[in-house]
Amino acid sequence: MKKYVVTLTAAERDKLSGLLAAGKTAAQKVAHARILLKADTADCGPG
Repeated sequence: MKKYVVTLTAAERDKLSGLLAAGKTAAQKVAHARILLKADTADCGPG
């Protein structure tokens, strides 16, 4: 059962992917970005 529905735009997805690729971001921010990308229910998202 999904509690929250996350739908990201292409720009938001690109920004979050950039955070993950940068390598110089706080661990909590990286974890949050990964969670949002995984939960994305848009056409391109895995959720």
